[in-house]
Amino acid sequence: MKKVAILTHDIGGGAFTSLGTALSRGFQELGINCEFVVLKATQAEKEQYPNINIVTLNTQRTAFSLLPTVRYLKQSKPDVIFPMPWYFNITAIWARYLSGIDSQIIIGEHNIISLETGIEHQDKLHLQSLPMLMRYTYPYGDGLIAVSQDTIADLVETIKVPPRIPMRVIFNPIDLDRVQQLAKKPTDHPWFLDSETPTIVTVARLAKQKQLDVLLRAFARVVKIQPARLLILGEGPLRSQLENLCYELQIEDCVAMPGYDRNPYRYMSACDVFVLASAWEGCPIALQEAMACGAAVVVNDAPGGSKDLIEYGKHGMMVAAGDSEALATGILQILSNSSLKQHYQNQARKRARDFQYLKIAQQYLDFSTTGLVRQEVLCR
Repeated sequence: MKKVAILTHDIGGGAFTSLGTALSRGFQELGINCEFVVLKATQAEKEQYPNINIVTLNTQRTAFSLLPTVRYLKQSKPDVIFPMPWYFNITAIWARYLSGIDSQIIIGEHNIISLETGIEHQDKLHLQSLPMLMRYTYPYGDGLIAVSQDTIADLVETIKVPPRIPMRVIFNPIDLDRVQQLAKKPTDHPWFLDSETPTIVTVARLAKQKQLDVLLRAFARVVKIQPARLLILGEGPLRSQLENLCYELQIEDCVAMPGYDRNPYRYMSACDVFVLASAWEGCPIALQEAMACGAAVVVNDAPGGSKDLIEYGKHGMMVAAGDSEALATGILQILSNSSLKQHYQNQARKRARDFQYLKIAQQYLDFSTTGLVRQEVLCR
Protein backbone atom coordinates (compact mmCIF):
# COMPACT_ATOMS: atom_id res chain seq x y z
CA MET A 1 0.00 0.00 0.00
CA LYS A 2 1.50 3.30 -1.12
CA LYS A 3 -1.22 5.91 -0.80
CA VAL A 4 -4.42 6.30 1.22
CA ALA A 5 -7.04 9.02 1.24
CA ILE A 6 -9.36 10.21 4.00
CA LEU A 7 -12.55 11.78 2.63
CA THR A 8 -14.70 14.06 4.83
CA HIS A 9 -16.33 17.48 4.79
CA ASP A 10 -13.90 20.08 6.18
CA ILE A 11 -11.13 20.97 8.60
CA GLY A 12 -13.00 23.73 10.36
CA GLY A 13 -13.14 21.95 13.71
CA GLY A 14 -15.27 19.27 15.30
CA ALA A 15 -15.15 15.51 15.57
CA PHE A 16 -14.24 14.65 11.98
CA THR A 17 -11.52 17.27 11.85
CA SER A 18 -9.97 15.73 14.96
CA LEU A 19 -10.46 12.20 13.64
CA GLY A 20 -9.15 12.91 10.14
CA THR A 21 -6.10 14.89 11.16
CA ALA A 22 -5.12 12.34 13.81
CA LEU A 23 -5.42 9.47 11.33
CA SER A 24 -3.50 11.40 8.68
CA ARG A 25 -0.67 12.03 11.10
CA GLY A 26 -0.64 8.38 12.09
CA PHE A 27 -0.53 7.09 8.52
CA GLN A 28 2.31 9.44 7.64
CA GLU A 29 4.35 8.43 10.69
CA LEU A 30 3.85 4.80 9.63
CA GLY A 31 5.35 5.61 6.23
CA ILE A 32 2.10 5.79 4.24
CA ASN A 33 1.40 8.69 1.87
CA CYS A 34 -1.94 10.13 3.03
CA GLU A 35 -4.14 12.80 1.46
CA PHE A 36 -6.79 14.42 3.62
CA VAL A 37 -9.55 15.24 1.13
CA VAL A 38 -12.20 17.82 2.09
CA LEU A 39 -14.87 19.80 0.30
CA LYS A 40 -13.18 23.11 0.91
CA ALA A 41 -10.58 24.71 3.19
CA THR A 42 -9.34 28.25 3.68
CA GLN A 43 -5.64 29.01 3.63
CA ALA A 44 -5.83 29.86 7.32
CA GLU A 45 -7.34 26.43 8.06
CA LYS A 46 -4.64 24.68 6.05
CA GLU A 47 -1.93 26.56 7.93
CA GLN A 48 -3.17 25.05 11.20
CA TYR A 49 -2.07 21.63 9.91
CA PRO A 50 1.23 22.28 8.10
CA ASN A 51 2.34 18.64 8.16
CA ILE A 52 -0.87 17.22 6.67
CA ASN A 53 -1.42 16.95 2.92
CA ILE A 54 -4.84 18.60 2.54
CA VAL A 55 -6.60 18.30 -0.82
CA THR A 56 -9.74 20.33 -1.54
CA LEU A 57 -12.53 19.30 -3.90
CA ASN A 58 -13.50 22.96 -4.27
CA THR A 59 -17.20 22.46 -3.76
CA GLN A 60 -19.47 23.98 -1.14
CA ARG A 61 -21.84 21.15 -0.30
CA THR A 62 -21.76 17.37 0.05
CA ALA A 63 -24.70 17.10 -2.37
CA PHE A 64 -22.43 18.48 -5.10
CA SER A 65 -19.34 16.43 -4.24
CA LEU A 66 -19.84 13.35 -6.44
CA LEU A 67 -18.26 14.62 -9.67
CA PRO A 68 -15.37 16.41 -7.86
CA THR A 69 -14.69 13.11 -6.05
CA VAL A 70 -14.69 11.26 -9.39
CA ARG A 71 -12.12 13.74 -10.72
CA TYR A 72 -10.01 13.35 -7.59
CA LEU A 73 -9.95 9.55 -7.90
CA LYS A 74 -8.92 9.70 -11.56
CA GLN A 75 -6.10 12.12 -10.80
CA SER A 76 -4.77 10.77 -7.50
CA LYS A 77 -5.58 7.03 -7.67
CA PRO A 78 -5.28 6.20 -3.93
CA ASP A 79 -4.89 2.54 -3.04
CA VAL A 80 -7.41 2.81 -0.20
CA ILE A 81 -10.07 5.41 0.62
CA PHE A 82 -11.37 5.93 4.16
CA PRO A 83 -14.56 8.01 3.76
CA MET A 84 -16.48 9.32 6.78
CA PRO A 85 -19.29 9.75 7.76
CA TRP A 86 -22.21 8.05 5.97
CA TYR A 87 -22.77 10.53 3.11
CA PHE A 88 -19.14 10.31 2.09
CA ASN A 89 -19.33 6.53 2.28
CA ILE A 90 -22.09 6.59 -0.32
CA THR A 91 -20.32 9.26 -2.40
CA ALA A 92 -17.04 7.30 -2.42
CA ILE A 93 -18.71 4.08 -3.58
CA TRP A 94 -20.52 5.81 -6.44
CA ALA A 95 -17.43 7.85 -7.36
CA ARG A 96 -15.32 4.70 -7.64
CA TYR A 97 -17.91 3.15 -9.94
CA LEU A 98 -18.07 6.24 -12.18
CA SER A 99 -14.30 6.78 -12.24
CA GLY A 100 -13.37 3.21 -13.12
CA ILE A 101 -10.56 3.37 -10.55
CA ASP A 102 -10.02 0.20 -8.48
CA SER A 103 -9.27 1.91 -5.15
CA GLN A 104 -10.49 -0.07 -2.16
CA ILE A 105 -13.11 1.62 -0.01
CA ILE A 106 -13.19 1.07 3.75
CA ILE A 107 -16.47 2.54 4.94
CA GLY A 108 -16.37 4.45 8.23
CA GLU A 109 -19.51 4.41 10.38
CA HIS A 110 -19.52 6.67 13.42
CA ASN A 111 -23.03 6.77 14.85
CA ILE A 112 -26.19 4.81 15.57
CA ILE A 113 -27.86 5.66 12.29
CA SER A 114 -31.39 4.45 13.07
CA LEU A 115 -31.48 6.77 16.09
CA GLU A 116 -29.74 9.61 14.27
CA THR A 117 -32.35 9.65 11.48
CA GLY A 118 -35.33 8.62 13.60
CA ILE A 119 -34.82 11.08 16.46
CA GLU A 120 -32.20 13.77 15.83
CA HIS A 121 -33.15 14.39 12.19
CA GLN A 122 -36.73 13.14 12.03
CA ASP A 123 -37.86 16.51 10.64
CA LYS A 124 -35.39 16.36 7.72
CA LEU A 125 -37.23 14.54 4.98
CA HIS A 126 -34.17 14.21 2.73
CA LEU A 127 -32.48 12.06 5.40
CA GLN A 128 -35.33 9.59 5.79
CA SER A 129 -34.14 7.67 2.72
CA LEU A 130 -30.71 7.25 4.30
CA PRO A 131 -31.26 3.71 5.70
CA MET A 132 -32.36 2.49 2.27
CA LEU A 133 -29.37 4.13 0.56
CA MET A 134 -27.01 2.51 3.04
CA ARG A 135 -28.73 -0.88 2.75
CA TYR A 136 -28.13 -1.06 -0.99
CA THR A 137 -24.84 0.86 -1.25
CA TYR A 138 -22.69 -0.33 1.65
CA PRO A 139 -22.34 -3.93 0.37
CA TYR A 140 -20.29 -2.50 -2.52
CA GLY A 141 -17.61 -1.30 -0.13
CA ASP A 142 -14.59 -3.50 0.61
CA GLY A 143 -14.79 -3.34 4.39
CA LEU A 144 -16.40 -1.39 7.20
CA ILE A 145 -14.87 0.14 10.31
CA ALA A 146 -17.37 1.03 13.02
CA VAL A 147 -16.62 2.81 16.27
CA SER A 148 -18.68 0.50 18.47
CA GLN A 149 -20.28 -2.92 18.42
CA ASP A 150 -23.67 -1.25 18.78
CA THR A 151 -22.98 0.65 15.55
CA ILE A 152 -22.45 -2.62 13.66
CA ALA A 153 -25.50 -4.20 15.29
CA ASP A 154 -27.62 -1.22 14.26
CA LEU A 155 -26.42 -1.44 10.65
CA VAL A 156 -27.03 -5.18 10.34
CA GLU A 157 -30.11 -5.69 12.52
CA THR A 158 -32.01 -2.40 12.15
CA ILE A 159 -30.84 -0.80 8.91
CA LYS A 160 -30.61 -4.30 7.36
CA VAL A 161 -27.23 -3.79 5.67
CA PRO A 162 -26.25 -7.28 4.44
CA PRO A 163 -23.10 -8.37 6.34
CA ARG A 164 -21.28 -9.39 3.14
CA ILE A 165 -18.15 -7.35 3.77
CA PRO A 166 -15.65 -7.58 6.65
CA MET A 167 -16.60 -5.40 9.62
CA ARG A 168 -14.49 -4.42 12.60
CA VAL A 169 -14.77 -2.16 15.64
CA ILE A 170 -11.93 0.37 15.94
CA PHE A 171 -12.11 3.32 18.32
CA ASN A 172 -11.50 6.90 17.24
CA PRO A 173 -7.89 8.09 17.44
CA ILE A 174 -6.72 11.02 19.55
CA ASP A 175 -3.39 12.81 19.77
CA LEU A 176 -2.54 12.29 23.43
CA ASP A 177 0.48 14.59 23.43
CA ARG A 178 -1.43 17.45 21.81
CA VAL A 179 -4.44 17.08 24.12
CA GLN A 180 -2.29 16.87 27.24
CA GLN A 181 -0.19 19.89 26.20
CA LEU A 182 -3.28 22.00 25.56
CA ALA A 183 -4.72 20.81 28.88
CA LYS A 184 -1.89 22.64 30.64
CA LYS A 185 -3.03 26.02 29.31
CA PRO A 186 -4.57 28.26 31.98
CA THR A 187 -8.36 28.44 32.26
CA ASP A 188 -9.96 31.86 31.95
CA HIS A 189 -13.19 30.99 33.72
CA PRO A 190 -13.53 32.30 37.31
CA TRP A 191 -15.15 29.10 38.56
CA PHE A 192 -11.82 27.29 38.32
CA LEU A 193 -10.19 29.80 40.64
CA ASP A 194 -12.49 28.66 43.47
CA SER A 195 -11.40 25.23 44.65
CA GLU A 196 -14.09 25.14 47.34
CA THR A 197 -17.00 24.59 44.94
CA PRO A 198 -16.66 21.62 42.58
CA THR A 199 -17.21 22.10 38.86
CA ILE A 200 -18.80 19.55 36.55
CA VAL A 201 -18.00 19.80 32.84
CA THR A 202 -19.55 18.40 29.68
CA VAL A 203 -18.61 19.05 26.05
CA ALA A 204 -21.53 18.46 23.70
CA ARG A 205 -23.68 19.91 20.94
CA LEU A 206 -26.84 21.45 22.29
CA ALA A 207 -28.93 18.85 20.48
CA LYS A 208 -31.41 16.05 21.22
CA GLN A 209 -28.79 13.31 21.04
CA LYS A 210 -26.76 14.77 23.90
CA GLN A 211 -29.75 14.67 26.30
CA LEU A 212 -28.60 17.75 28.19
CA ASP A 213 -32.04 18.13 29.73
CA VAL A 214 -31.38 14.93 31.68
CA LEU A 215 -28.01 16.32 32.80
CA LEU A 216 -29.61 19.59 33.94
CA ARG A 217 -32.26 17.73 35.92
CA ALA A 218 -29.56 15.57 37.49
CA PHE A 219 -27.52 18.65 38.33
CA ALA A 220 -30.56 20.25 39.98
CA ARG A 221 -30.68 17.21 42.29
CA VAL A 222 -26.95 17.51 43.00
CA VAL A 223 -27.07 21.16 44.12
CA LYS A 224 -29.88 20.38 46.55
CA ILE A 225 -27.35 18.23 48.41
CA GLN A 226 -24.10 20.12 47.91
CA PRO A 227 -22.91 23.28 46.14
CA ALA A 228 -21.61 22.68 42.59
CA ARG A 229 -21.35 24.31 39.19
CA LEU A 230 -21.97 22.98 35.69
CA LEU A 231 -20.07 24.18 32.61
CA ILE A 232 -21.52 23.11 29.25
CA LEU A 233 -19.17 23.70 26.31
CA GLY A 234 -20.85 23.52 22.93
CA GLU A 235 -23.40 25.15 20.68
CA GLY A 236 -26.55 23.95 18.99
CA PRO A 237 -30.24 24.37 18.20
CA LEU A 238 -31.54 23.69 21.72
CA ARG A 239 -29.78 26.59 23.46
CA SER A 240 -32.93 28.58 24.25
CA GLN A 241 -34.80 25.49 25.48
CA LEU A 242 -31.93 24.52 27.77
CA GLU A 243 -31.59 28.06 29.10
CA ASN A 244 -35.33 28.10 29.87
CA LEU A 245 -34.99 24.75 31.66
CA CYS A 246 -32.22 26.22 33.83
CA TYR A 247 -34.61 28.98 34.97
CA GLU A 248 -37.39 26.46 35.50
CA LEU A 249 -35.11 24.34 37.71
CA GLN A 250 -33.74 27.49 39.42
CA ILE A 251 -30.13 26.58 38.63
CA GLU A 252 -29.36 29.46 36.23
CA ASP A 253 -26.78 30.98 38.59
CA CYS A 254 -24.66 27.83 38.71
CA VAL A 255 -24.87 26.73 35.06
CA ALA A 256 -22.77 28.34 32.30
CA MET A 257 -23.08 27.70 28.57
CA PRO A 258 -20.36 29.83 26.97
CA GLY A 259 -20.52 28.01 23.63
CA TYR A 260 -17.86 26.23 21.60
CA ASP A 261 -14.29 26.41 22.91
CA ARG A 262 -11.26 25.53 20.79
CA ASN A 263 -9.42 24.27 23.86
CA PRO A 264 -11.86 22.39 26.09
CA TYR A 265 -9.00 20.28 27.43
CA ARG A 266 -7.97 22.85 30.04
CA TYR A 267 -11.46 22.57 31.53
CA MET A 268 -11.51 18.78 31.25
CA SER A 269 -8.26 18.52 33.20
CA ALA A 270 -9.38 20.99 35.87
CA CYS A 271 -12.92 19.74 36.44
CA ASP A 272 -14.03 17.55 39.32
CA VAL A 273 -16.24 15.36 37.12
CA PHE A 274 -16.75 15.08 33.37
CA VAL A 275 -20.24 13.88 32.41
CA LEU A 276 -21.67 12.58 29.15
CA ALA A 277 -25.40 11.88 29.35
CA SER A 278 -26.17 11.23 25.67
CA ALA A 279 -29.18 9.23 24.51
CA TRP A 280 -26.81 7.44 22.13
CA GLU A 281 -23.28 7.85 20.82
CA GLY A 282 -20.97 6.46 18.21
CA CYS A 283 -17.58 6.75 19.88
CA PRO A 284 -17.55 10.14 21.62
CA ILE A 285 -14.23 11.87 21.03
CA ALA A 286 -15.02 14.35 23.81
CA LEU A 287 -15.15 11.46 26.28
CA GLN A 288 -11.88 10.02 24.97
CA GLU A 289 -10.21 13.43 25.28
CA ALA A 290 -11.57 13.98 28.78
CA MET A 291 -10.08 10.63 29.80
CA ALA A 292 -6.76 11.64 28.24
CA CYS A 293 -6.90 14.77 30.42
CA GLY A 294 -7.29 12.59 33.50
CA ALA A 295 -10.87 13.50 34.28
CA ALA A 296 -13.05 11.27 36.44
CA VAL A 297 -15.91 10.50 34.06
CA VAL A 298 -19.56 9.55 34.47
CA VAL A 299 -21.42 8.12 31.46
CA ASN A 300 -24.58 6.13 30.94
CA ASP A 301 -25.24 2.75 29.35
CA ALA A 302 -27.03 4.17 26.30
CA PRO A 303 -26.53 2.59 22.86
CA GLY A 304 -23.09 3.23 21.38
CA GLY A 305 -19.48 3.40 22.41
CA SER A 306 -19.44 5.30 25.71
CA LYS A 307 -19.75 2.13 27.77
CA ASP A 308 -17.10 0.44 25.60
CA LEU A 309 -14.63 3.26 26.21
CA ILE A 310 -14.89 2.90 29.98
CA GLU A 311 -15.19 -0.90 29.72
CA TYR A 312 -18.53 -0.98 31.48
CA GLY A 313 -17.39 0.80 34.64
CA LYS A 314 -13.71 -0.13 34.85
CA HIS A 315 -12.36 3.26 33.73
CA GLY A 316 -15.26 5.49 34.73
CA MET A 317 -18.63 5.37 36.42
CA MET A 318 -21.57 4.00 34.41
CA VAL A 319 -25.20 4.73 35.30
CA ALA A 320 -28.57 3.94 33.76
CA ALA A 321 -29.42 5.87 30.59
CA GLY A 322 -32.10 8.56 30.71
CA ASP A 323 -32.31 8.45 34.51
CA SER A 324 -31.57 11.84 36.07
CA GLU A 325 -31.69 10.42 39.61
CA ALA A 326 -29.12 7.72 38.79
CA LEU A 327 -26.93 10.30 37.08
CA ALA A 328 -27.11 12.61 40.09
CA THR A 329 -26.21 9.74 42.39
CA GLY A 330 -23.17 8.87 40.29
CA ILE A 331 -21.96 12.47 40.23
CA LEU A 332 -22.43 12.82 43.99
CA GLN A 333 -20.52 9.60 44.67
CA ILE A 334 -17.44 11.02 42.95
CA LEU A 335 -17.79 14.51 44.43
CA SER A 336 -18.08 13.11 47.95
CA ASN A 337 -15.32 10.47 47.74
CA SER A 338 -11.84 11.76 46.92
CA SER A 339 -10.39 8.23 46.76
CA LEU A 340 -13.00 7.17 44.21
CA LYS A 341 -12.37 10.32 42.21
CA GLN A 342 -8.62 9.66 42.18
CA HIS A 343 -9.22 6.02 41.18
CA TYR A 344 -11.28 7.00 38.14
CA GLN A 345 -8.80 9.73 37.20
CA ASN A 346 -5.97 7.19 37.15
CA GLN A 347 -8.06 4.63 35.27
CA ALA A 348 -9.04 7.22 32.66
CA ARG A 349 -5.42 8.15 31.93
CA LYS A 350 -4.50 4.48 31.65
CA ARG A 351 -7.36 3.70 29.26
CA ALA A 352 -6.62 6.75 27.08
CA ARG A 353 -3.35 5.16 25.95
CA ASP A 354 -5.42 2.70 23.91
CA PHE A 355 -6.73 5.62 21.82
CA GLN A 356 -3.31 6.96 20.76
CA TYR A 357 -3.53 7.87 17.07
CA LEU A 358 -0.52 5.80 16.02
CA LYS A 359 -2.07 2.61 17.46
CA ILE A 360 -5.41 3.35 15.83
CA ALA A 361 -3.83 4.19 12.45
CA GLN A 362 -2.02 0.85 12.53
CA GLN A 363 -5.31 -0.92 13.26
CA TYR A 364 -6.87 0.81 10.22
CA LEU A 365 -3.98 -0.34 8.02
CA ASP A 366 -4.06 -3.88 9.41
CA PHE A 367 -7.77 -4.15 8.69
CA SER A 368 -7.41 -2.75 5.18
CA THR A 369 -4.91 -5.49 4.37
CA THR A 370 -5.67 -8.62 6.43
CA GLY A 371 -9.43 -8.04 6.42
CA LEU A 372 -9.53 -7.65 2.67
CA VAL A 373 -7.21 -10.58 2.04
CA ARG A 374 -9.60 -12.71 4.12
CA GLN A 375 -12.49 -11.50 1.99
CA GLU A 376 -10.68 -12.43 -1.24
CA VAL A 377 -10.01 -15.94 0.10
CA LEU A 378 -13.69 -16.38 1.04
CA CYS A 379 -14.84 -15.23 -2.40
CA ARG A 380 -12.73 -17.79 -4.29
